[in-house]
Amino acid sequence: MKNFLLTPEEQQVAFDAAWIYRKNSVIQKVMELLGQLQQQLAAHAVTGMFSFPERCLQQGAKISKGERYKELPYVILDYPRHFEREAVFAFRTMFWWGHYFSCTLHLAGTAKARYAPALAAGHAQLAAAGLQVYRQEDPWQHDFENGNYTPVAALAPQEWIALVEQGSFIKLARPFALEMWEKVIPEVVACYATLLRVLQTG
Repeated sequence: MKNFLLTPEEQQVAFDAAWIYRKNSVIQKVMELLGQLQQQLAAHAVTGMFSFPERCLQQGAKISKGERYKELPYVILDYPRHFEREAVFAFRTMFWWGHYFSCTLHLAGTAKARYAPALAAGHAQLAAAGLQVYRQEDPWQHDFENGNYTPVAALAPQEWIALVEQGSFIKLARPFALEMWEKVIPEVVACYATLLRVLQTG
């Protein structure tokens, strides 16, 4: 068995350190971008007016990174965030190498039950904002492939209400092309504001 032997393409990568330095530089800039995003989310007027679950903002922001979400590097910002066994209220922004940015509102348990009526009534606003709803059973998948998400706009109002009412959690998300790098902060902030306004008005 010689499965340790390198292909020509693998040799080109393994023998060249420069691309690792560039990759590390990209990840550092993504972390700086998400840090600036967190500041803008925290400073937005809707954050000051919204009635978050207890301790949601007290947990503070968290930026984490890893190397192997579906075998590719990623960086995640969770803010606001509240992860407990009985309730999840989290707004997650993710950079996934070679694919896209995404922002996701994740509600579960008592938080999902609390805001479900508002979400049910917010079909039109969520559809207009380009949001998509997660359709799988595992809440910890973050990509938009394999039918994981359906656009809210593709669901009739009654379908939407039925979907909101079922299950112990709901995730609403929107992807942003990597080509939007310089515009992704205001785009994510706008999505965040729309989501919180829908929840609040309910």
